[in-house]
Amino acid sequence: MSKSLLIIGAGPGMSDATAERFGKEGWQIILGARTKSRVDQQVAGLVAKGIKANAIEIDASRPGSVRAAFSHAEELTGGLTAVLYNASIVRQQDLFSMTDADIQSDLAINVGGAISTVRSAVETFGSRGGTILITGGGFAVYPNADWMSLSIGKAGVRALAQALAPELAKKNIRVGMMTVATLVSPGSKEATDVAEGFWALANSADGSWETVYPAS
Repeated sequence: MSKSLLIIGAGPGMSDATAERFGKEGWQIILGARTKSRVDQQVAGLVAKGIKANAIEIDASRPGSVRAAFSHAEELTGGLTAVLYNASIVRQQDLFSMTDADIQSDLAINVGGAISTVRSAVETFGSRGGTILITGGGFAVYPNADWMSLSIGKAGVRALAQALAPELAKKNIRVGMMTVATLVSPGSKEATDVAEGFWALANSADGSWETVYPAS
């Protein structure tokens, strides 16, 4: 069975570079976004480089959509190997100027989607095992009141990864997080570095669950 990676929250930058990094190693890539047409161009770019890739629709804020995406990815790949949760709402706004709806919708993506992804991945991988990768951020360690929903979200997914990494390792499911504490532009050296970090996490045998970029 060939290896495969589902990216939830696909877009330009880190996830695009990661898709290419894994794809060049022969992995099949599934790019998931709320609007499928938004990643069709990325898929075309990967295919042009000889990488097997598909696009699927997924709303990370809805657990049912996440479960359906895993089922679809299973059908496309014949058995999914890994997932990268890269979805987030990046909002520069303080807690008290946000509406209740703003807070709920941001956290549904920034935390809730990651939880749904982990739950769906564990169910999908079952006894064969697999890899769960998560894009973290510097706000998890150094929160900022002007970026409140993102700070809470990154702290939440970091706690999720740290707590579950040793537990899921017992089920042959690897959990790895790239804590990215810098801006990453599409096509940049930083994007390539983060992709390399995800590749190392997915293939590391040392059991470490987190890589911080840039290294402090």
